[in-house]
Amino acid sequence: MPSMTREDLYRRAMVVRAKKRLSQNFLVEPTYHKLVSDSLKAGPGDTIVEIGPGLGFLTEHLVTTGARVIAVELDESLAERLGQLAAEHKNLTVVNQDFLKFEPADLAAKNVKVVGNVPYQITSPILVKVLGEIDSPSPWLPYLHSLTMMVQLELARRVTAEPGTKDFGQLTVLANYYAESKFLCKVKAEHFVPKPKVDSAVIQLVKRAEPAVRVKDLHILRKLVASGFKERRKMIRNNLAFLGLPDNELTALLIKHGISPSARAETISLEKFARLADAASEILQ
Repeated sequence: MPSMTREDLYRRAMVVRAKKRLSQNFLVEPTYHKLVSDSLKAGPGDTIVEIGPGLGFLTEHLVTTGARVIAVELDESLAERLGQLAAEHKNLTVVNQDFLKFEPADLAAKNVKVVGNVPYQITSPILVKVLGEIDSPSPWLPYLHSLTMMVQLELARRVTAEPGTKDFGQLTVLANYYAESKFLCKVKAEHFVPKPKVDSAVIQLVKRAEPAVRVKDLHILRKLVASGFKERRKMIRNNLAFLGLPDNELTALLIKHGISPSARAETISLEKFARLADAASEILQ
């Protein structure tokens, strides 16, 4: 296992000029690299896909697990640097590519564990790429075991939120439809070079054997969730005009399924959205 200190990683990070356009912030606290690597519980027979390995600080831990490691790095100069590590570890392959264009056909593997320090602006696209949408599962899903990401703290709270909290939203519902999500730890901004303006956190999504709920029409479930959260401050009944029901019938429908007509979407669990979707599918037939 690598025995680099914070000072070692800091010196290595200072040699490289981080590219702001790529949102590069290098984590220089080794305890978090170990925590993330250990959380994967990876070993021979597993495939790890690392998003944006950067200077390879986490990669150095991942290659010691014995798993096959595919490091997908957009920055050509950093991918070149990682080639030196690949020369020392035959289980490491470096791919100089945008992860959002990297396809599972390139993997030819099962039990894939995706991991990375992810820029805020592409966190949602990465979730959709790896998991898919509620009514359109990603091609990655048959391969996937888990997705572990270092993301901005605010977004980590949104993905792992519970119903009834202000952070619960459409992204939470999508993540929990396909996976069990867990908040692993908070990481302060001071542990990065350059130092970002906000704190980060590590979250882990482990794919469910089956989606969290079963519904008659997944398209309607997705539409319900999207409509419900479209205007968060509105009551749920005011966001469901597409059902075409008079107000009194819509009120009765919500009450029948255990939802207060004055409730907002953030208070409605995935299970209740599913029951409402089944009722809506009968109405819309």
